[in-house]
Amino acid sequence: MRQTIPASAPTALVPLATLDDLKADLAITDTSQDSRLNGILLEASSMALAFIGRAIMRADWRDLITVAPGQSPHSLVLGRWPVVAIKALSVAQELWSADQLKSLNTDPDAGLIYPPDSSMTLWPPGEYVITYTAGYAAPGGNDPVTVPPDIQRAVRQVANSLWNSTGRDVLLKSETEQGVGSASWSSSAPGLGGMPQSSADLLIRYRRKGPR
Repeated sequence: MRQTIPASAPTALVPLATLDDLKADLAITDTSQDSRLNGILLEASSMALAFIGRAIMRADWRDLITVAPGQSPHSLVLGRWPVVAIKALSVAQELWSADQLKSLNTDPDAGLIYPPDSSMTLWPPGEYVITYTAGYAAPGGNDPVTVPPDIQRAVRQVANSLWNSTGRDVLLKSETEQGVGSASWSSSAPGLGGMPQSSADLLIRYRRKGPR
């Protein structure tokens, strides 16, 4: 059994893709639309996070994990990932030392903590309290654990769709202008919250799958 609770203030909404990359996609070279584009990026990021359905941005968390008698798992499964740092761990209210924390083996992308090979190979029954930092940093900086490229691409696709749909009747799927030609577009499939299907396809692997 596991309970995950925040150990830091809620993360503010930030763009999950950069303005420069979105402007490159849209072939916009001036700064006259930057304010509007930033707003669209935030809207697209909010839609992507709602579809993913779990917190993915950098924050501190605390997991309360119970390993029942008769159980000895190979790993402890954390509620948030990717794991950036394990800040504290206690077993039966006994706090581990800094050296013990360094000896832990982890799978950061899966949110798994394995016991130190030198002292034990399985986690014994007991009450575990783990405080850790997990999640992605916003793109555009030097942090190595930044928002993955496929999430950034999905957000830019949503932003592109929002940009091009401004002032258009969302119920229309095509239009024709005399002497100019016609244009058509695909509407969002049900359950995607207004996102294009191609964006959902990029995000689906990050979506929450049941309790974790």
